[in-house]
Amino acid sequence: MLCSLFKPGSFWSIIMKKLLGILVLYLVSCSIAFADAEKVLKEIKKNKDIAQGYNKVKEYDKKNNWRITPKQILKSDKTSRKHILKIVNKSDGNPVRFGNQSLKFEVRDGDTWGWDKKNDRERVELIICCFEKKTHWNTWSIYLPEDFPIIFPTKVAMGQFHGSGDNPPEFMFQNQYDKYNKSKSGGYWVTPAESISDHISKKLLDQKDMLGKWNDILINAKWTHKDDGFFKIWINGKLTYEHRGKTHLKGEEIEHQLGIYRSYVSRSPGPDPTQIVFYDELRFAKSCKKLKLKDLGYSCKEIENQILK
Repeated sequence: MLCSLFKPGSFWSIIMKKLLGILVLYLVSCSIAFADAEKVLKEIKKNKDIAQGYNKVKEYDKKNNWRITPKQILKSDKTSRKHILKIVNKSDGNPVRFGNQSLKFEVRDGDTWGWDKKNDRERVELIICCFEKKTHWNTWSIYLPEDFPIIFPTKVAMGQFHGSGDNPPEFMFQNQYDKYNKSKSGGYWVTPAESISDHISKKLLDQKDMLGKWNDILINAKWTHKDDGFFKIWINGKLTYEHRGKTHLKGEEIEHQLGIYRSYVSRSPGPDPTQIVFYDELRFAKSCKKLKLKDLGYSCKEIENQILK
C-alpha cells in the first residue's frame, strides 16, 4: 500500500519531488550566502567591472593570490560572517561608481577574529599585495551611506598602504576626529608613518562630502626607501596631498589594503554601531594614461599638469 502511494506519477510522488526541489534550492542558496568572502576572493581579480590592471601586480609566491585579513575569518563559522564582504549589483539598489557592480564591506559589533580579538580590533580588509619598488598609479572610489556613523573615540581606518613587515602602515586613510573643530569630525584623512614623515594627519574630505556620494581617489607613488620617493593624492581630480622623501622601509614590500578597520574599540562606552563602506573602480597601472580615467570623467593631461598650491 505504502509503495503504491509513491509510485511515479502519483499525487504524493509529485509532492515529494516538489519538496525535494525546494530543499535543494534552499541548501544551494544557503551555501552561496554563507560563502561570500571566499567567493569574492575567487572572483574579484577577474571582475573588470570593479578591478582593472592588477593582473600585473606581483604577489607572494608569484601566485597573485588576493587575501582577506585577519585570515582567521575564513576559518570561522560561515553563518557569523556572511555579511562582511560582498560583490553587489546596481540592479539591487546598491551604489555603483561605474558599470554594474561594486564591493561592499560591512563591520558589526563583535566582528573580530584571531589577533584582532585579543588586541581591541574589529576588522574586514582586502589585501592586494605586493607592489614593486617603482613608480605606480592607483585609483579607487569610495562611498559612505547617508547614515554612516562617526564612532570616535574608536579609530576607524578605510584603507592603507602597508609594508609586508610588522611596522605601522606607510600611509593610512581614516575617518577621524578633528580635535580643532568637533563639528567637522569624520571625513577622509591621510596619515603618514612616523618612520617616513612627520606623522601629521591631513584632511582630504569633509564628512558631509562623503555621505551618499562617490569620491574618486587617485594615487601616484614612487615606492622607495631612499629620499627621491613621493606620494601624491588627487581627490576627485584635484591634487590635494603630496609627500616627498622615502615612502617605505628598506626590505619591505608594499601591500594595499581596503575595507573597514576599527581599533581601540574599548574606548567607546558601549557597542559601536554597524558601518558599511562601498568601493569601486580599483585600478592599477604604471602610467596615468593606462588607468583609462576618461570613463570616470578625468584627463591625465590635466591631472599631471597640476601643482599643489
